Amino acid sequence: MMKGILKSRLFRYGSLATLITVLAIFFVVILNVALTLLFKKFPLRLDLTREQMFQLSQDTEDFLARLDTDIEVTILNTEEGFTSSGPVEYFVQAHEMITRYAQHSPHVRISYVDLIRNPDFASRYPDLSPKVNDILVTAGGKSRLVASADLFNIQTSYYGSQVISSKAEQTMTSVMLTLTSGEKTFVSMITNHGEEAIGAFTDLFTMNGYEFSNLNLLTQEIPPEVSLVILAAPLRDVEETELQKLEAFLSGGDNRTLFYLTSAAQPALPLLESFLAEWGIGVEEGAAFETDTSRLLNSMAYISFAEYAEDAYSKSAAEKGLLPVIAQAKPLKVLFEQSRYRTVTLLLRLSPDSGVRPAGTDADWQPSRADITGNVPVMLLSSSVRNGLSGALEQTNVLVSGSILSLNQSLLGSPNFANSGYLLDLLGSLAGRERSLWIQSKAIRYAQLGVTLGQIIIIALVFMALLPLGTLVSGIVVWLRRRHR
Repeated sequence: MMKGILKSRLFRYGSLATLITVLAIFFVVILNVALTLLFKKFPLRLDLTREQMFQLSQDTEDFLARLDTDIEVTILNTEEGFTSSGPVEYFVQAHEMITRYAQHSPHVRISYVDLIRNPDFASRYPDLSPKVNDILVTAGGKSRLVASADLFNIQTSYYGSQVISSKAEQTMTSVMLTLTSGEKTFVSMITNHGEEAIGAFTDLFTMNGYEFSNLNLLTQEIPPEVSLVILAAPLRDVEETELQKLEAFLSGGDNRTLFYLTSAAQPALPLLESFLAEWGIGVEEGAAFETDTSRLLNSMAYISFAEYAEDAYSKSAAEKGLLPVIAQAKPLKVLFEQSRYRTVTLLLRLSPDSGVRPAGTDADWQPSRADITGNVPVMLLSSSVRNGLSGALEQTNVLVSGSILSLNQSLLGSPNFANSGYLLDLLGSLAGRERSLWIQSKAIRYAQLGVTLGQIIIIALVFMALLPLGTLVSGIVVWLRRRHR
């Protein structure tokens, strides 16, 4: 009986079907494992988002293609714990971006350490004080800790803090570039005149290899390794001895820059303004306003897009189609275009429909035709080129911005404005840096599927009528063929 069953046609067909099913399942499992390993190793994922939120920029891909130093990236959490942290969509995006570094370069290795299960790991880095979700980047025996907050642009208001965009790629590429190139630019922040804090600016430039230190210009000398000195909207005038130190700094080497930022809250500073006048730059009273509505941000006359007045420093920003935003700017003035070895260059200006609101006007002041002077300068650069002690030409610079509010976190962190990238290019060029990476932040937006009524009808017919009908017809045909065998 059993022997007959084994030789029956039904058993033979059943055994063959079972074998085919088992082999198919085995093939699917093996294919799934192979593709999973392949996707982890190579950049085979497709980013179909409109803003390419999960795609590395060309600058990062070029950097990784040239990379010849091993980099260890340690995420201080489990993979699941990191991607489920809040806000989830931004941590998922950051994780995806970091994963792609290893896919694009065999020199980048990513690992995970759960600090809760491995508390002794943090004790190996007492100077860094690592925390959960921080990222440790190590290359060439040097380590940098990236705090999870450094992966995002965070806007703080009366109602709390909110992530407005991701700068995960910008941060990770900048840290890797700094560790592997060893290029550092030293910056002194003058702090003894009631200067304003510019934390978003220092955070941005620290991630790009700039090292900041505070400086009391009255009691301290400017360190010889410093190439950038920042004076951020002081409330008190400088002393003569301080001006002498600034002059010595600007005449003591190549690629040195004084960056002065103004604020509407400043009083008159006659000694400082006299110093700037010697470099051909005047700081005017009043406030620059814009009447071209296409340039205004949120319909505010004192917060608007500026335009580039030259193409040497703005080329990268212009190619991306982005403009910087200038907020509550003091108007500047070119006192001379060239005098001996000093040349003044207009960098940023407002539109031909801009003007200056006089100081001390009433709250209900409205501009007249005479107040619209056009193309108000809001950023000027004075450069001095002359022979140094070695006989080679040396360039030093005085850079003046009419708007310290252009360094606000919401402006530096926005992917829609050129503020961060333009300043990185400009100050990097003035400091003689070989390379400045400008990687735009990415805001995660949810968009509706844009389809027309006709497209909806076609999709409905295909999936609700044609496919089911086709399946039914195919089943009937197979049944009839088997029926008449």
